[in-house]
Amino acid sequence: MKQVYEYDENFFFTVPLTIEPDEEGNYSVPENCTTVQPPSFIRARFHPDEQKWTEEATKEEKDALLKQIETGKVPSPLEELKSQNASIMVQLAEAQNLIESQAKMIADLLLMLAEGGEA
Repeated sequence: MKQVYEYDENFFFTVPLTIEPDEEGNYSVPENCTTVQPPSFIRARFHPDEQKWTEEATKEEKDALLKQIETGKVPSPLEELKSQNASIMVQLAEAQNLIESQAKMIADLLLMLAEGGEA
């Protein structure tokens, strides 16, 4: 799995995504995504030519968000990232468990074949 960052038609960050490799192990990054991680901006905008993110939030937007955070109505960007990270870690653990169970199943099948195919 590989982490990419999706942006909309105006190049504003929307969500982080994970992508899977193809059969040869190569990753194909979707057209509206980048592997460049956005900083903890309030309104991150990607610049494909420069391969960088900039903050596009106005002072009013920043002040309004800070007021919401102070009153506890909205989680901070750091809290959102922590939540996203936890979700990705759960997905990774589930994938690792699946890989382990598939490896055990393959080993059991190979053992059956080696013993003459009798169950």
